[in-house]
Amino acid sequence: MSRTLPIAIGDRFARVGQSDKVYVVTGLRTKPGEPPHAQLALEGGGGPILIGVSALTDRSLYQRVPS
Repeated sequence: MSRTLPIAIGDRFARVGQSDKVYVVTGLRTKPGEPPHAQLALEGGGGPILIGVSALTDRSLYQRVPS
């Protein structure tokens, strides 16, 4: 059975309460037996961040930012 992730490369997110920092999804990582992760980059520069997709899609932690 194939599952699609609720996010895609290029999606933009901000932490709830910190809308001045926008993160862009630059990659998606899936390994069998492990939860999927997204690689993020801070818009405007910054090193990569790896975060679980479940945390990124939790509306109490992150919110989507329109393009």
